Amino acid sequence: MNRIFLLFFACSLVSCSTTQSANTIFAKQDMSAEAEQAKAPQAPISKLEDKAVTLLNQLFNSDAANKKMVLVINNESDCDFTMNILGGKSYVLPVASKKTESIVVEQGEYEMKSEVCKSPYQAHKNLVENTQVNIRYSVVKNPETDNLATIQ
Repeated sequence: MNRIFLLFFACSLVSCSTTQSANTIFAKQDMSAEAEQAKAPQAPISKLEDKAVTLLNQLFNSDAANKKMVLVINNESDCDFTMNILGGKSYVLPVASKKTESIVVEQGEYEMKSEVCKSPYQAHKNLVENTQVNIRYSVVKNPETDNLATIQ
C-alpha cells in the first residue's frame, strides 16, 4: 500500500514516462533504509550469550600460557543443588536437577562441597585441564512401604 502511494506521489512530482524511473526511486529508498538499519546500534549481549562465548573461547583456546579451564557439572540426581568450589579462587555454581552447568575456573586444587538430596558431597580435585564431574543420586522407593501407606 505504501509503495503504491509513493509511486503515485513520485509520479506527480517527477515525470514518470517509464516505470524504470519509479523503480529506481524505490530502490534508492530501500537502500537508504537498509543503511539506516546497519547504522543502528547492536543490542547488548545477554549474560547467557556472554557465558556461552566465554566457554567456547576457553574450550578452543590452545595457548600454553592459559591458566584457565572449563569445569562441567552434570547433575543426574533428583534434586537441585549448589556446588561450592573452594580453592585459590572460590566459585558458586547452582545446578538444577537433571541439568548440566559449566563454569570457567583458574587451574589449581579445589575442594568441592555441596548437599545433594540432603546428603553431603565433598571431593578434592586438582583441576589442570577441562573436567567433567557427574553427580548421581537417586531416591530409592520401597514399594512395600509405599503400598502399605496407600492401602490404609
